Amino acid sequence: MSYEFESRVTPFDFWRLSMSRTYRSTAGICNLVFTVSMFLLTAKFWDGAGDVTQLLLFVGCVLFPVLQPIGVFVRAKAQAAQVPRDMRLLFDEEGLHVTVKDMHEDIRWKNLTDVVRQAHLVIVFSDTRHGYMLPERVLGNRCGEFFAFAKGKIEQGK
Repeated sequence: MSYEFESRVTPFDFWRLSMSRTYRSTAGICNLVFTVSMFLLTAKFWDGAGDVTQLLLFVGCVLFPVLQPIGVFVRAKAQAAQVPRDMRLLFDEEGLHVTVKDMHEDIRWKNLTDVVRQAHLVIVFSDTRHGYMLPERVLGNRCGEFFAFAKGKIEQGK
C-alpha cells in the first residue's frame, strides 16, 4: 500500500496549528484569563480613567484576541515561505520518500518518531520538533485511512 501527496501547506495551516497549540496549553489559559480580566477592568474603570490609562486598557483588551493572532500569522507566512512548493511525499511499506525537484530523500519508518492527527491536518514527525504537515484538503477522504497506516508503520518500526 502506498500514499502519495503533494505538500501544499499554506500560512493559514501554520497559523491554525500554532493557535490551536497555544490555546490547548497553560499559556492559552493564561491568555484567556488575562483577556477576561482586562475586559472586566476596562468596564469598571473606563469612565474615570485618563487618556493614557484608557489606551493601556484598550491595548490590554486587544492584546491576545487581536494582536497575538496577527503576530502569529506574520510568523506563519514566513514559515510557509520556507516550505518548497513542489514537494512530493510518498509513503509506502519502506517509509517516507520526499522529492523536491531533482532532490530525493528516503526516511525509513523506524526513523520517524510519531504521527499526530489534529482537527485539520496530519503531521508525520521526523524528530521531536520537525515534521511533514498534510492538511485535510490534501489528504481528502483518505485522511483516516492514511493516519491509521502511518501510525501502524511507525509503531512497528519502534
